[in-house]
Amino acid sequence: MYLSYNKMRGIAFRTMQRKMRQPYREALFCRSRPSNRRVHTTSSLQAPLSTAAQSDDDDDIDEELQRFATYCMREIWSRDDTFYLAGEVSDASVWDKPLDEFLEPRSRPQQHMEKKSVPQDLLSTFDPENPPSSLEDLEFWLECESQQESVTKYQKIIQAARDRGDHGSLGMVQKLVLDWYKPLREGIEHEQNRYLTKTNMRPGMTIYGLYLCSLPAEKLAVMLANESILQCLTGGYSPRSKKYNGVPLSTIADKIGRAVEAELTVQKLLKKRVLGERGEKGESPLCDEELESKDESELADDGKVEVEKWMYGAHHLQRFTEEITRSGNKNNRLRLEQVSYRARQLLESSEEWEISTRMKVGGALIQILLDKAKVESSNGKTEKAFSHHKVFVHQTKQLGLLLMHDDILKTIMEDSHDSKLPISSYQKPMVVPPKKWVSPREGGYYWLKSNIMRTDGSKLQQEALWRADLSVVCDGLDVLSSIPWKINSNVFRVAKECWNSKIVIGDIPLQERLEVPPKPPRPDYFPQKISDKTSEAYKENKKEIEAYRYAYLKHNRMKQKNMDLISLQCSAVLKLDQAEKFESFNEIFFPYNLDFRGRAYPIPPHLSTVGSDLCRGMLTFAEAKPLGNRGLYWLKVHLANLAGNDKMSFDDRALFAEENMENIRAAHDSPLGENRWWMTLDDPFQALATCHEIVQAIDSGSPESYHCSLPVHMDGSCNGLQHYAALGLDLGGGRAVNLCKSEKPQDVYSGVMKEVIRQVAEEASKDLDFDESAENLSKEERQALKRNRGAKLVNGLIDRGVVKRTVMTSVYGVTFIGAMNQIQEKIEEKLEEKGVDIDENENEIHSACVYLARVTMDAMGKLFSGARETMKWLTECARLITQQEQPVAWISPIGVPVVQPYRQSKPHTITTIVQSITLVDQSDDLPLHKQRQVSAFPPNYVHSLDSSHMLLTALEMDRRGLCFSAVHDSFWTHPCDVDEMNEALRDCFIELYKQPLLENLKEKWELRYPTITFPDLPEKGTLDLEEVRTARYFFQ
Repeated sequence: MYLSYNKMRGIAFRTMQRKMRQPYREALFCRSRPSNRRVHTTSSLQAPLSTAAQSDDDDDIDEELQRFATYCMREIWSRDDTFYLAGEVSDASVWDKPLDEFLEPRSRPQQHMEKKSVPQDLLSTFDPENPPSSLEDLEFWLECESQQESVTKYQKIIQAARDRGDHGSLGMVQKLVLDWYKPLREGIEHEQNRYLTKTNMRPGMTIYGLYLCSLPAEKLAVMLANESILQCLTGGYSPRSKKYNGVPLSTIADKIGRAVEAELTVQKLLKKRVLGERGEKGESPLCDEELESKDESELADDGKVEVEKWMYGAHHLQRFTEEITRSGNKNNRLRLEQVSYRARQLLESSEEWEISTRMKVGGALIQILLDKAKVESSNGKTEKAFSHHKVFVHQTKQLGLLLMHDDILKTIMEDSHDSKLPISSYQKPMVVPPKKWVSPREGGYYWLKSNIMRTDGSKLQQEALWRADLSVVCDGLDVLSSIPWKINSNVFRVAKECWNSKIVIGDIPLQERLEVPPKPPRPDYFPQKISDKTSEAYKENKKEIEAYRYAYLKHNRMKQKNMDLISLQCSAVLKLDQAEKFESFNEIFFPYNLDFRGRAYPIPPHLSTVGSDLCRGMLTFAEAKPLGNRGLYWLKVHLANLAGNDKMSFDDRALFAEENMENIRAAHDSPLGENRWWMTLDDPFQALATCHEIVQAIDSGSPESYHCSLPVHMDGSCNGLQHYAALGLDLGGGRAVNLCKSEKPQDVYSGVMKEVIRQVAEEASKDLDFDESAENLSKEERQALKRNRGAKLVNGLIDRGVVKRTVMTSVYGVTFIGAMNQIQEKIEEKLEEKGVDIDENENEIHSACVYLARVTMDAMGKLFSGARETMKWLTECARLITQQEQPVAWISPIGVPVVQPYRQSKPHTITTIVQSITLVDQSDDLPLHKQRQVSAFPPNYVHSLDSSHMLLTALEMDRRGLCFSAVHDSFWTHPCDVDEMNEALRDCFIELYKQPLLENLKEKWELRYPTITFPDLPEKGTLDLEEVRTARYFFQ
C-alpha cells in the first residue's frame, strides 16, 4: 500500500515510543527531520518536543532504530514524499523484517511524468467539461484562467443554443450575460478606440484609458457582467438603514477595478511561465518587441502556437494598428506605439494600483453597463437593466447606488441552481499541494498573488513582516495547507437535492419571494402647525403619521427579507457549485494565510473548512484511517455535539447517539424520507455526514477496522476566557471554563443565564406604586418604569442562546451597543414565534433589550473578575502607548508581528464618469484612532494567543504524523486520533502559558517606550496549569 511521509513518520514515532526512552526519542526526532524542513530551535517559544536536550550518548540508541528512522526521514522524503509498503503491515511488523523486504521506491504517477503543456495549448484546447489531465496544468488553469473559462463557456453556450435554435433552455443568469455580452463588448471596444485615437475622450480618460486597454474587450465584458450581477445579488440591501436597496457605487467600482487588476496580474504570470518554459527548452527568451512583432506562425514550435500575443499586453490592439496603418496618420501611429510601450510597462510593474485608479476604471466600465445592458420588463418594454440613484444618508451627504431591475431579481429567485452562479472565483481550492510559504509574498497559490497576511494596505505591518522571523508561522501554515481534503459526495448530493426540491434547511434558504406590502403614501406633516395639542385634528394627524410609519417599516422589513434571501441563495449556490466542480478529485487543498492578528484562515472564500455547516458537511479528509478502539465512541460524541448536546459528559453524549440509533439509520438509509430527524439538529449537514459514518462502521461488522475519513471536532470551552484565566492563573475563572478537572463539563453560559434569569424575574415581580400615566414623573421613576416594563416583556424568554454570544464576545471587547444588538436579535426571534408584531412594538423591545444587556454585562463582571483585571491592565497600557501617538504593536508568542491598523479616517474625492466618489482613507500617515486602538487591543491580543496555540498544536500533530485542521479554537482530526490530539493540544497550551507572556510584553514595551511608566501587572492567582492535562473538558 502507498503511504505518505506523515504516515510513515507516524509509524516510526509510535514504534520509537515503545522502544526508546523519552529524551532519546525527542533527540532523534530533532536530528532526523529532513534538511529542507525548518526546525524551530531559534524561536522565542519553541514547539513541544523540539526543545529536548540532545543526548551525548548516541551509542545507547538502538542501531536498527536509528537506521530505520534515518531511512524513512531522509531517503524516502527525497522520493516524492511517499513510498510503497508491499502488503498490509502494522507498526510492530515493521520490526520483524529487514527493511529491504517491504520497502520499495514509489514511482512517480504517469500524469506527473507527462510533458508540461504550454499556456497556449491550454487556452486553445480548454473545454470546461474536459479539463487537462495533468494536475499541474489544471491548477494553472484554476488559478489563472477563471475569466477565460467564463468567456469560453459563454461562447460555447451561445453556439449550442444557436445550433438547437432554443434559447429557452438557458438559465436566467446565462441569458442575461449572453444578451449583454455583445453590446458590452462593443461598448468597451468603443471606449478603447476613443483612448487610442484621442477622439472625443472623456474626462479623466488620460488616467484610466491605458488600464481599460490592458485587456481584451471580450474578457472585460464578461468580468463586468459577472461582477455586477454578483454584487447586486449579495449586497443589494442595507439592513442598518432600512430605507433603500442597491449596492454603493464605490463598492462595486472598487470590486470591478480589483477584478481587472487581478486579471492583469494573471497575464504577468502567464508571461513569466512562458518565458521560463522557453528557458527550460534552451531557447533564448523573446523580448517584448519581438513578441509584439512576430506573427503566430513564427512563434510556432512543432506545429503548436506557443503563446497568444495578447498575453503580453498590447496584442489585442492589433486591429487598431491595422486601422491606423490604413489611415496613414503618423500621429496616430506614434500614439499607438506609445500606448503599446506603456501597456508593456504596466505588465512589468509589481506595484498595486492606487485606489483612485481602480475607482476610475470601475466607474468607466459601470457607465458602459448603464448604457448598454438592457432587459425586457414585465410590461413588455425594453428598459435599462441597471440604474444609478442617489439617496440622502445624512442631511448633507448623498450615497450613489447601483440598482438592478426588479424584474431581474424576481426571475433570478425562481432560477435553478445550475444557472444562477454568475462568476468563477479566482481563489478556489487547489488540486495540488500549495506552495510552501518562504516569505511574506511567496507561498500558497503557484500563480495567483498571495500574501502571508491580510494587511489591508498597512505599510507598517508589511515592513514588520519582512523584518520578523516567520519560520514557525510559515511551518504552521504549511501544515494546515498540506492536509488533503475531498468532497463528501453523500452530503453533497443530499444538499443539492434539498436545493432542487426547495427544502429549507440550514444554509439552504427559502427560494420563494416573500410578499412585500405596498409602500404607503407619505402623509402631510403638519402637527406642529396645530397649536392645540388636545384637539381632534392634532390627534387624528398624529395617528395617521404613526400608521404611515408602521406601514413603511413593514414594507422595508419584508423588502429586506427578500434581499437577504437573495444573498443567502447566492451564498448557497456558490458553495454547491464549488463542491460540484471538485467532487471528482481524490484530493483538494486549501492554502492558508493570516489576518493582522495572526489568526489563520483558508484563502478560498466560498468553500473551505472555515465556512458554514454546509461547507463543513461537504468536506472530509482525503485519507481514511481505521477507527480503532475509540474511534466509534468519538463519532457518537461528535454527533451529540452537532445536535447541541455539548454540555453533558462524554459518556452521556455517546449514550445520546445510541438512544437515537433508529433516527441515525433513517438519516443514512433515506435522508429525505419521512424521518428527517437529522434536519432538526443544530448543524444538520455535518450531523448527516456523522450519521452515515456511524452506520457504515457498525454495519461493517468490525468497527475497529472500518476506515473513516470524517474529521471529529474538539472545541474550546469559551476559549477567550480560557486564555484570560491562564494569563492570570485565575482559579475561579479557570474552573468556570474547564481548565480544572471535573466529572462533568462546566457551562459558563448557563451560569450567566441563571443569574440573568434571577435578576429579571425579581424585577418583573415588582408592582410599581406610582401612576405610570402621570406627566410629572422624576427621571429616576421613569428609569424604574422602563426597567420594570422591560423585565416583564423578556421574562420567560431568556435561555442559554440569548446570553451566549454576549458572554462569548465579552472577552473580545464587545461594546454595550454590540451586546444589546446581539440580545435584541434573539429576543425578536422569540417574540415573533409568539406572534408579537415586531414593528408595532419596536420601541418597547429596544428598551427591554437595553435593560437586559445591562443585566447580562453586570452578571459577567461578577463571575469573571480575574479576566476583568487582566483586561483592565491591557487597556491601560494601550492608552499610555497611544498617548505617545504610536499604534499598539507587539509580537505574538510564535513570532507574528502585530501592528493595530486603526487610524482616523480622512475623506477624499475621486471623480469617475458616473459620479464623484468620496472615499475614507485610513493610511499609516493619518493620526491614530486612539479610542479604537485602546478598546481593540485586549481582544486582538487574546486572538494572537489563541492563534499561537492553534499553530503550535498543528506543528505538534504534524510531528506525530497525524492529520490536523482547525477553525480558531475548534481542533479537528481523525476519530482514531482524538485522544492523541487532546494530549497534544494540552501539552501546547501548558507550554505556551509557562512563558511569562505579560511580563515579556511589559518588558519589551518598557524598552521601546522608556518614558512611559506602565502599571504593575495584575496579581496572579493560584491556578496550576499542570491541572489542564487532566481537565477532561478543556476541549470538548
